[in-house]
Amino acid sequence: MCGIIGIIDNQEDVSYKLYYSLIFLQHRGQDACGIVTSENNKLYVKKKNGLALDSFSEDDLKLLVGKIGVAHNRYSTTGSINDNTQPLIINSNKNKIVLAHNGNLINYSDLHSSLEKDGCFLTTDVDSEVIIYLIRRQYEFTKDIFESIKFVMSKIKGAYSVVGFIEDKGLFAFRDPNGIRPLVIGKKEKSYAITSESVVLQTIDYDFLRDVEPGEIIFINKDTLELKSTKFEISKNAYCMFEWVYFSRPESLIQGRSVYKARLALGTALAKRLKDEEIDVIIPVPDTARTCAIKLAQDLNVNYGEGLIKNRYVGRTFIMPTNKSRISTLNVKLNPVIGAIKDKVVCVVDDSIVRGSTSRRIIELIRKGGAKKVIFASSCPPIKYPCYYGIDMSTEEELIASNKTIEEIRVFIGADKLIYATIDDIKDAIKKDLCCACLNNKYPIEVSDQSKLFFINDKKNRWVYG
Repeated sequence: MCGIIGIIDNQEDVSYKLYYSLIFLQHRGQDACGIVTSENNKLYVKKKNGLALDSFSEDDLKLLVGKIGVAHNRYSTTGSINDNTQPLIINSNKNKIVLAHNGNLINYSDLHSSLEKDGCFLTTDVDSEVIIYLIRRQYEFTKDIFESIKFVMSKIKGAYSVVGFIEDKGLFAFRDPNGIRPLVIGKKEKSYAITSESVVLQTIDYDFLRDVEPGEIIFINKDTLELKSTKFEISKNAYCMFEWVYFSRPESLIQGRSVYKARLALGTALAKRLKDEEIDVIIPVPDTARTCAIKLAQDLNVNYGEGLIKNRYVGRTFIMPTNKSRISTLNVKLNPVIGAIKDKVVCVVDDSIVRGSTSRRIIELIRKGGAKKVIFASSCPPIKYPCYYGIDMSTEEELIASNKTIEEIRVFIGADKLIYATIDDIKDAIKKDLCCACLNNKYPIEVSDQSKLFFINDKKNRWVYG
């Protein structure tokens, strides 16, 4: 899961808008960030490990000149954390190609081997490099960006949203035929922005136009700013349910469905499952569970409280690379509000339970704050199966629900009672055709045993050399 943004303008440099966009996409990746712009057939590049706010100075942004550019926040799901940060750059005849990618290719290993046999020298072990090599090779042959990307989309399999540009030609974007990862288009006067979430468009004062449709390819000419698009193919839509549950910001709109409203609906669903419980106060795990918890409290007519206070300077624990770092970060991320929970029956609401270690630590904090009983409610059903489409949970052994019953999970995390939303609750709340493979083992794109083994081995090795 990453955050991507591409902007094309014919009036002013785009570096500041790219920078502020990265700040509002920071929740989608904390490992590294980068901006690449272009002016007069010259690229300007700044990439660095860490957060966007810490990576770009005023002087950096002034040096990133150009009216076309791409930026990326990285969240590592394959490859070493120390691999080249994005956007990636490659030479193609007289023009360079720049690309940023969000998602995972499930046939990356096969494509990587094939390219190496053809004499391509790959410098990283991230799947984005395969995409940019394939585009470059086909573009040199066809000189047609649409035909080149159609060819690439016929070769790659998995979840992908991509933005990029061809130096001195224009901005391109494309999305996988199932639409697993989000991508939206915005416009302001004679300028376009294509990005992971609509909240970014609000931030840089662009009007939301529409989603990039599943299987759609877009190209915006540098000189005329004419937007053209074509479809590669039409497949069954399979939007990632976790975008609404956890990853996206509540202000965002995905495929016409408000993230905020979806989380309200999940609160109502949980209320039906908790209506017979005696609860003194309902508290969220900040921040993604807050909307759901507020609606749960309203529907049950129970007091809502801020029983956990978040340190705003600590990142998201789910996308921390190791269990050790998640636990140590949580120790400085959350503090219990004793006045809100002492001597009370507390219902704590979280967006999901993935590995269980975070939930266990949260309940320990609440008990230390004096709660006499803790009910834990998850707005996401049990996550039992790996994700191969861009979320960093690619092995069953790290998913607590893959080998434990709900009662065993309750005992492990230390709750007095554990309540989950159901898959039907998710579908009713989001009201879209969803990928729920991590919940029900129904993968919209078949994953071979060889690919599954690749992801397992990559997961084991990543933090050894990363």
